[in-house]
Amino acid sequence: MAMTRLSFKLAFGAAAAAVVVQAAAAAGIDFSVGERTEETRLAFRFPAGATVTPLQNGARLELRFSRGGDIDATRLTVSPPRFVRTARVASRAGQPLVLVLDLEDGVRQRHFVDGRNVVVDLFRPEPDKSAKPAAKPGAGEATGSARAGLLEEPGATRLTVRWSGPVRAAVFQRGQGAYLLFDGPGKIDISGLAQVGRRHRDIAVISQPGVTGVRLRLAGDAQVSARFENNAWSLVLAPRAERSASAIVNRDAAAEGGPRLTAAFSRPGVVRWVSDPAIGDRFAAAMIEGPPIGVDVRRATLEATLGPSAHGGLVEPRADDIEAGFVGNQLIVSRAGGLIAASAINQSGSLEPVDSLGRGGALAAEAWRESGGDGGVLSEIERLQLRAATEGTRPGARADARLALAKYLIANELSAEALGALRVAQVGQPQLAIDPEFRLLRAAANVMLGRVKDANTDLSASGLARDPSAALWRGYAAALQKNWPEARRNLEAGREALPGQTRGWRARFQMARAEASLELGDIATAEAAVAAAVSEAQGRELVAESQFLEGRLALARGQTEAALTRFDQLAASPVEPVAVRAIVEAVRARRAADSLAAEKAAETLEGLRMRWRGDETEILISETLGRAYGDFGRWRDGLAVMRASSARVPEGLASRRLRLEMGTLFERLFLEGEADKLEPIQALGLFYEFRELTPFGPQGDRIIRGLAGRLVNLDLLEQAAELLQHQVDNRLEGAAKAQIALDLAGIYLSDDKPEQALQALAGSRQPRLPDDLIAQRRIMEANVYLRLGRYDQAMEMVEKDRSENAQRMRAEALWRKREWKPALAALRPLLPPAGNDPLSDDQRKLLLRAAIAAVNSEDRAMLQSLDRGFSARMASTPDGDAFAVVAGEVSGTDARLRDAARAIAQTDLMDRFMTQMRARLTDAGPAPPA
Repeated sequence: MAMTRLSFKLAFGAAAAAVVVQAAAAAGIDFSVGERTEETRLAFRFPAGATVTPLQNGARLELRFSRGGDIDATRLTVSPPRFVRTARVASRAGQPLVLVLDLEDGVRQRHFVDGRNVVVDLFRPEPDKSAKPAAKPGAGEATGSARAGLLEEPGATRLTVRWSGPVRAAVFQRGQGAYLLFDGPGKIDISGLAQVGRRHRDIAVISQPGVTGVRLRLAGDAQVSARFENNAWSLVLAPRAERSASAIVNRDAAAEGGPRLTAAFSRPGVVRWVSDPAIGDRFAAAMIEGPPIGVDVRRATLEATLGPSAHGGLVEPRADDIEAGFVGNQLIVSRAGGLIAASAINQSGSLEPVDSLGRGGALAAEAWRESGGDGGVLSEIERLQLRAATEGTRPGARADARLALAKYLIANELSAEALGALRVAQVGQPQLAIDPEFRLLRAAANVMLGRVKDANTDLSASGLARDPSAALWRGYAAALQKNWPEARRNLEAGREALPGQTRGWRARFQMARAEASLELGDIATAEAAVAAAVSEAQGRELVAESQFLEGRLALARGQTEAALTRFDQLAASPVEPVAVRAIVEAVRARRAADSLAAEKAAETLEGLRMRWRGDETEILISETLGRAYGDFGRWRDGLAVMRASSARVPEGLASRRLRLEMGTLFERLFLEGEADKLEPIQALGLFYEFRELTPFGPQGDRIIRGLAGRLVNLDLLEQAAELLQHQVDNRLEGAAKAQIALDLAGIYLSDDKPEQALQALAGSRQPRLPDDLIAQRRIMEANVYLRLGRYDQAMEMVEKDRSENAQRMRAEALWRKREWKPALAALRPLLPPAGNDPLSDDQRKLLLRAAIAAVNSEDRAMLQSLDRGFSARMASTPDGDAFAVVAGEVSGTDARLRDAARAIAQTDLMDRFMTQMRARLTDAGPAPPA
């Protein structure tokens, strides 16, 4: 059978000719390809080992490796091997490697790990005898059949539809439905897809004249994104939307003078009208080919709306004669008499008629604020207090005056005083505790004071479930807790109550809505909310906060220079919280753009640490400062800064994120090679100081094993054993425990502690271990018995083992027992072959042992054979004189023989085994998975 060596042994059957290509080795990951008629093998050799998670969806295969590194994938991407149409590297530098392969239809895969090699096999698809030739599709049309695939991941849900050629598509959300629509009469097979998932409640096919597609009914507050790869369109549901290109949307006048809405896409398209099966109305879908480009800003007139979309466009008519179509690369929405623009911008920032928003809700603070006279706020409060006092608190007395006082105090943002007035209102009127309006007033006052838990108790009352004013306060309370999906959902639900709020609170609600939308990646809603907040904001604090959100919005849209200009302006603001946050965001943006050195960033942030303490802004400062310290090697300072802030502000989402960043910095230090740049003792000190950051699972085990290897390299065996003993006792199970216990036994044996080595092996025995691991543990245990002088037990351990290490073990045990004839028999298979090649140190020691055993066993024939076969090769070596003396047939009592035997006794045939064990440990390769 013909064999070709790749990075490891790769063999195919003799029936098919093998073609093997060795790709150029990159600095980090060696990549190899093997091809034959029925199979293609991809082999990746990682210096420290790795695992792979294949995700196959139809013909698309993602290979997600557990490690990153430099790889020269030119052979794969430029000239894909058999069964692979296209391939690309989808990961960024410094991240775990991700390869995306577009396979031929029906190709199957399997994968396995062999030492440090990750192997992926691709198999030829089975022929489909029932398949018929497909009709040739029109340009950009979806014809024939396509099968949909659904992939549920922890962070996203992806529905993918693959066509045989390019098709025009549109992807958007409308109401509670997410749509993936195609131009053409094709058919989509969704059989086998899960109708209910983490982010969707059902899946339905849309098939109408000229249009086919899929609609997912959303189960939560997911954001919709689009992906396109090799004629496959994907609708992605995730907490945050993926950014894509955006069409430029304008309102202009046509040549004949009629106003219209336009969206400039980078390619031509087609408009198809669709009857919405869920809502019952009609809308127009503007479909274009990939890659994704959508509309990120909602534009509306009285007659039509151009809605946000992940790809293509969504046109919702409000009049019967709306026309939509493409002229070149531009979508045009028009009407015979022109589109009439909305008369004003409402509180949401969208061009909508103000009349479309009601002023309902139980809490209309603007009206309460305007209910007073002309004497000013204090005069009005005195008047209302007098009325409340006159009303009294006797049992059964009306509470109208006391509630009016509380409402006026809330309208003027005197929240603590309002809570006092509400308590007085309850005196004599205990039934107020279950009144929805009373509970909303109390909740609003508590939210103003930052008492979110107390407020949520009232806001969760069933009587406020459908009240839009209560939704606003629920949303704002959720924003204070950084619960962005809940905040956005409630702030959207409460929009119709916005006009009834005071101007300051309208601005705050819109800023909370904008921040929630930014965190969730909904740029269109964020833009509208920021515009509304800026128009409403009054007073130095609110204006500065709204301008800060303008900077964040610009950053989210990729307009870095505009964002930095805004942040730099706000850095000089007298509003201290905004000024500090602006400086931090500017540093983060410049670090991300690599336009600010880490040392300079750290200098700026160190000053901010002394300037601001005690809340989430401090957490953000410490997180950014710690990362900057890590970037120029001050690892201890970075981790210490983060730990100090986490201890001062232990609660909240920002603190949890900071602790995650600390873990990331710790893993970067000990898993990505940064600790290799430090002195081993310094690295060990860092590990012990921050050992609570060691991750659970294989990653943490690799960190500890790598440190132990470095300590072994320095002969700090006691410290290395302490690290691995903790692993064996507390963290590991199964094969991983058995493997690390083997390393631990090797360290104990090297440190002349055979009893502890035996305990390590005995305490880690496991059933169903890999054969090679069982063999190594058996040899190690025999070696321990050898060191303890229990030679018979050592030989019993390897009695049926025919490996070289087992043979060495038998030879060493018999030598130490001075059983010369059996020792000579055990040494024979280990002797070097005949020839003229130079002899290694190990081979010379074996020859000397054999000669001494032959003398002591009086085996003259063997002695003469050794002399004839090796005297010339031994003559020029450091052991040449000793070999000449022994092979010269000296007697067993000759002093020269005793001297040679004494010298050779200082060596151990198992030294090579222990050296191999030590090299494997100090190489810090990954241990087997638990």
